[in-house]
Amino acid sequence: MSTMAKITNEIDKTKKTPIENKFAFWYRISEEMNQQPKPTLDKNEYENQVKKIAEFQTIEDFWAIFQHLRKPDSCKPGIEFQMFKDPIKPMWEDEYNKDGGRISIKLRKGYTTIIWEEMIFALIGGVLPPDIKNEINGIVASSRKEFNVLQIWFKTYANFHQKIEQCIRDLLQIPNEVDLEVKQFFKPKKDYPKREFERKTEDKPKKKEVVNEEKKETNISNNEEEKKKEDK
Repeated sequence: MSTMAKITNEIDKTKKTPIENKFAFWYRISEEMNQQPKPTLDKNEYENQVKKIAEFQTIEDFWAIFQHLRKPDSCKPGIEFQMFKDPIKPMWEDEYNKDGGRISIKLRKGYTTIIWEEMIFALIGGVLPPDIKNEINGIVASSRKEFNVLQIWFKTYANFHQKIEQCIRDLLQIPNEVDLEVKQFFKPKKDYPKREFERKTEDKPKKKEVVNEEKKETNISNNEEEKKKEDK
């Protein structure tokens, strides 16, 4: 082998396949692992639980990290694995997440790992449509006591949540009759009064109908009595 061939061969060994976006793996051990979990966590407490594992921007570096990660189905309750575009943190308050939301999928034990891996490959590969791929910030695999949860976090709730939901359904072959939880991280303040009014209305629809019917019957009764008096 010539000197030039040897040099070329060494270059090929070190050449890596780039990924469009830079990503990072994270993990979190939640309060569910403790005997007396706190009902709520503030921002600082949650942030202290989230730890970065490693970053990658090539296929080779991805596999070097991924092969050492535990599979979600083999994790104890309270353990989460997250993969997000760097430098996005897996927190609602992050600048890239605060205007977005998440789609949550409940999974039976034993099925989480394969769905988690399918979403990872779709996000770092070329499977997703460009606009959807651009909107998705990261994914979370969360191990719970009775089931597991997969979450897809995205950056713009207002115009994209329905389109992203349908894309995820198509990718994972989820029937339309299966409900997915779609949640906005932070609702605009201007929506609060309207939403509160709508919620109260929805909470007591039957009572309102009964009240209306009673008023209606009362009005009819009064009119009939007045008419009888006039006839006399």
